[in-house]
Amino acid sequence: MLCGWLLCSTCLLAQTAGLDSLKRLADRAASDSQRLDHLKIYAARLCEYDSLKGVQLFETIIGEARQRGYLLLAADMMLERGIIHYNRGNYFASIASDEATEKAYLPLPESKRRTWGLAAVQNNLGIAYSLFNDLPLAQQYYQRAIGQFEKLRDSSALITTWFNMAFLYIDIQDWQTAANFLQRSVDHYRSNAEQANHNAFIQSRARQAAILFRLRRMGEGQRILLEAESTLSRFYFQLAHIYCLNARGEYHAALGQWPQALQQHMQGYQLSLQYADPYYVADEAWAVGRAFSSLNQTDSAKWYLQKALDVAKQYNYMPKVKFILREIATDFARRGQYQQAWQAALQLANYSDTVVVRQNHDRLLLNEARYNNQVQVQRISSLEKTTLEQSISIRKKSLLNYVLIAATVVLITVSALGYRNYKQKQQLQQQQIEQLETDKQLLAAEALMRGEEQERTRLAKDLHDGLGGMLSGVKFSFQHMRDNLVMTPDNQAAFERSLDMLNSSINELRRVAHNMMPESLVKFGLDAALSDFCSSVTDSGALEVRYQSLHLQQASVSQQLSIAVYRIVQELLSNVLKHAAATHALVQVSMQNQVLQITVEDDGKGFDKQQLADSKGMGWNNIRSRIDYLQGKMDIRSAPGEGTSVFIELPPIWP
Repeated sequence: MLCGWLLCSTCLLAQTAGLDSLKRLADRAASDSQRLDHLKIYAARLCEYDSLKGVQLFETIIGEARQRGYLLLAADMMLERGIIHYNRGNYFASIASDEATEKAYLPLPESKRRTWGLAAVQNNLGIAYSLFNDLPLAQQYYQRAIGQFEKLRDSSALITTWFNMAFLYIDIQDWQTAANFLQRSVDHYRSNAEQANHNAFIQSRARQAAILFRLRRMGEGQRILLEAESTLSRFYFQLAHIYCLNARGEYHAALGQWPQALQQHMQGYQLSLQYADPYYVADEAWAVGRAFSSLNQTDSAKWYLQKALDVAKQYNYMPKVKFILREIATDFARRGQYQQAWQAALQLANYSDTVVVRQNHDRLLLNEARYNNQVQVQRISSLEKTTLEQSISIRKKSLLNYVLIAATVVLITVSALGYRNYKQKQQLQQQQIEQLETDKQLLAAEALMRGEEQERTRLAKDLHDGLGGMLSGVKFSFQHMRDNLVMTPDNQAAFERSLDMLNSSINELRRVAHNMMPESLVKFGLDAALSDFCSSVTDSGALEVRYQSLHLQQASVSQQLSIAVYRIVQELLSNVLKHAAATHALVQVSMQNQVLQITVEDDGKGFDKQQLADSKGMGWNNIRSRIDYLQGKMDIRSAPGEGTSVFIELPPIWP
């Protein structure tokens, strides 16, 4: 796992046994429960060679265990099925399976085995949700797991879970809280040091020391790091060694001893390549890049920072990507390369916007996995019900042989009436289910759009207040230097050009922040915001845009719908500017009978609509996603050389 460990329900002691011998053990079992236990081990081993067949066998065993009333055994196998999905990289199926497993454990009678299994699946759910950067939900599951492990006083598992919890705060660079959770992990190790997880202890201690160095608590951090290194000398683990090298590098970095810091982080980087875990490769490459940057070795710094960025992007380590991009922007700014710094800042803003779309996409895929898992559960339940009904039917047939023909006729009549009544109830229930599903989709769409706009608002504030403030400070320093330095005419001209570039960067930053969340949309509403946006495009000279609205000023449009419409128009005009080669465009927005209609036309070169089906660009995908969320319709009319017309209609489902 990237930042923690998965926990399984049982230790598979027969890992070294052959598949045939495991199968024979199951066939010769003295009871059904023993046979299912052996089959569980056999299925887990089979997954190492053929994961599809192994998972299918797990499904069969789970169904049989539930049918025979071995509910705890069924829950244990469901837990291991989720781990198999996770190890195969099928994270959505893993989460859906683990959520079903938690529900299977909860109603069971209290026992150590039940409590441990429940805690393990909750820990695994925390790890899976942290992978998708849903940190609040990951925190909730870790807290539930900790509560269960504390009941068992399982120090080894608590070390692991507190360590996993700390990484949530490391990802958001809340160093003090992360250090506190790591200390709890260490405390549980000391309570049972002989049987506890030494690897987890060394990692917890080393990471805690690195955090203390960042907090400038050097003496305390040095003492903790020496303890971790001493334990590593007695119990060697490669990953723990990487953690110690990282902490020692942070120690030298905090003291400004950058050659020594570089030496430690370079060793950690080489070891992480051998360990072949991309999370630590990105982490150590980032640290090496910082060290080279501080030593003014710009080429090396650029190479390692780019390496860290590429790995973090490839494996979707979203918080790390943001921190590395910020480090690259700072490195360029420190070296006076403000144009490159500005480009890195824009890349950070664009990536953050992409992250929102990806998180929304992941949530949709997760919902689909949950649905598929529910269908599977229903199928198993249906088979169990069918088997039970068949058994009852056989007994009834033996009794009906002694019943008169008249009673049989009466029974058939009653059955027919009951079946008709059943079908009527079934149709009513199906209608209610469909209505609930529709309501659920609307709520999900609303939550997705609200989350996206909240992230845009936060990014706009971060750009304006953070990077904007930094650039303004640089500008002030330049102006102060101009008043206190004597320069040649050539240097004076170069100095003025640099100031002009800096002013342009600040203006561009403000423009990007304004586009992410326009002030006029919040203060004056949709009509004014669209009018201002179209005017700004016209003023730029790139395209003449004519804006028309009908019954929009008097209409009561919620901020949520206003933001969605604004983004759609913004994306459509952006496509016109990028691809249409047009000189004039028309934007019309009207409200007719509570139906919002949007029309965007241009006199550009047009295109073949078939190209949209093969398009992989973000623009059209964003437009389609928003319209789908609002349950609207879109009609596109275009042909090469004939311009383009896009008509969108949004029904009155959003207040």
